[in-house]
Amino acid sequence: MKPNFLIESLTSCSGCISTMISLDIFPQFLDKVNLVRCSFMRDENNISENDIALIEGCVSEEKQIDILKNIRSKSKRVIALGTCAAFGGMLALSTVKEAEPISNYIEVDGIIPGCPPPSKLLGNCIIRLLENKEIILPEKNVCADCEFRTDNIESKFMKRINKLMPREYNLDIENKDKRCFLERGILCLGPITRDGCESKCIKLNLPCDGCMGPIKNDFTSNAINFLSTVNLAKGLRKYKGIFYRYSKPKTKR
Repeated sequence: MKPNFLIESLTSCSGCISTMISLDIFPQFLDKVNLVRCSFMRDENNISENDIALIEGCVSEEKQIDILKNIRSKSKRVIALGTCAAFGGMLALSTVKEAEPISNYIEVDGIIPGCPPPSKLLGNCIIRLLENKEIILPEKNVCADCEFRTDNIESKFMKRINKLMPREYNLDIENKDKRCFLERGILCLGPITRDGCESKCIKLNLPCDGCMGPIKNDFTSNAINFLSTVNLAKGLRKYKGIFYRYSKPKTKR
């Protein structure tokens, strides 16, 4: 019997679901499941009993809480799809809107991080869900497989960090500066960010900004601890975009 899947989108750019639909395995996925709800593909107002619910987007409106709780009550497993659902996402930078992960309101059985989730990681996770297996995420940080990695850790943290981006970056892979971003005085959050993105930003000469989230604990506490070890320029110390780019500390409700 085909498993029942539900796909729901809360406050988001829809990039996570768009990435899922673009996967090479998506047609096979549709053949193997009974899709009971997905606003991108069918008109269905009811929330039906299902085996797995994939939820994209953060919670930013009161009405979404009821939807979440209804989905949770009718789902055997709930998976947070993407950084917004898992951690709160880019909307966490807003001063007028709340952006909370779905886990603040319901129990979550797993996450698939990324903004959007990398295609290879997402595809592997979808296959494991179809096989009724637990999602497996990398347990290393981005630095572990970074092409700019060096063993001279002390020099990285001694260098004054005064930039968020290379002054001029380009896509010339052959001629780009191959030193670690931290050694160049550019803030990179690779040390506190989960691997699994295949370092796509770094390969384009852009530092990691943390979209895959932390390996453990919340992103903000990891960011604070990490930044306390580097020589961060005064002008960057109060820049909230470093701490709240994809999440804010969890609050009790």
